[in-house]
Amino acid sequence: MNEQIIPIQTLLLADDDSDDCEVFCTVVRQIAPPIKVECVSNGRELMALLQHYVPDILFLDLEMPYKNGLECLVEIRENEILKDLPVVAFSSTNRPANIQTAYEMGAHLFLLKSPSYSEFTTALHSILLQLDWREPEAIKAQYCVNGRYTAFQ
Repeated sequence: MNEQIIPIQTLLLADDDSDDCEVFCTVVRQIAPPIKVECVSNGRELMALLQHYVPDILFLDLEMPYKNGLECLVEIRENEILKDLPVVAFSSTNRPANIQTAYEMGAHLFLLKSPSYSEFTTALHSILLQLDWREPEAIKAQYCVNGRYTAFQ
């Protein structure tokens, strides 16, 4: 018997680039209108919000003021309530070392910020509507080849 993927209902985006946030929210509204999206613009806001709100999934920019994404990841993974929260690192860097570090620090997936609206829409559609986030570690394992992690394709 094939179980249906449980839909994501709440999503939190932590990103200090307001244009990226606007595009992200527009795409989510287009592909999955029922998903409620919250946005914060820095790591300090993120960690404050996560004290009383746990989304179904977190998209986390690595370069943010006050507290960067990797610092937030460490805190999230050390927190008993948040330690299993699915996290997608969301960054414009495509350096293999940065991708590897994000996964090692606790990201379940690494999504490159795409300059192409259609590619970004396709990627978000796959991540939000086709991946089974009940098993985030299984998703993470798919992106490890010979001990090296890769970005979502």
